[in-house]
Amino acid sequence: MKKYFVISILFFLYACGSQPVPQWKDTAYRQLTDYKANFLADKEDETEPHFVKAKKAISSSNDLNLLAVLYLTKYALHTAALENFDDNDFIRINKLQPNEANQSYSDFLKGNFSFLDKSKLPANYQRLMPMIAHKDLPAAARYIATIDDPLTRLIACGVWVKYLPHDENLLQLAVNTAAAQGWRKPLWAYLGKLQKYYLERQETTKADQIRERLELLHKRY
Repeated sequence: MKKYFVISILFFLYACGSQPVPQWKDTAYRQLTDYKANFLADKEDETEPHFVKAKKAISSSNDLNLLAVLYLTKYALHTAALENFDDNDFIRINKLQPNEANQSYSDFLKGNFSFLDKSKLPANYQRLMPMIAHKDLPAAARYIATIDDPLTRLIACGVWVKYLPHDENLLQLAVNTAAAQGWRKPLWAYLGKLQKYYLERQETTKADQIRERLELLHKRY
């Protein structure tokens, strides 16, 4: 099981077979689900309390690896929305209980591509690494577009846009992915990035269209 996708950690927490679900798993599952939904919907006031409750539930299991994965899940969501993150908590956990796969995924999210062991990454991101190494944007855009899971696709877009040269096609792919899911936070982030992209290239008409679109989408009636 690829532990680093939000969907996978949720599956792990809730998978129980015919046995009763332990209370901590049920609580962590529900809180992490709500955290993901509220984060992507840009409901700031409702987001962090759910993460804190999920962390508290997982902490009661004394499972440092799962706690590390929880933090990596948080960082992945920030990456999908082009946000930076403070990884001090993960660093502390990984010092106590080192895990090569966790470290590789952390390095991937931080853009430390030369340090990570690509064989430890989830399969979708393993396949992206040769394109990262060669900065092959056209191939990367084509490949990322084929990733079925929209959040995995958006995380891949986020990593590329944050750390590598990007273009209109990749930014538009991210915009379309976020819009199709109704994910406001990454949608605004990529529209803003697309507007900046046009301004840097003096494509003022396109930049003005994005600005007007953002104003209309944010307008309160």
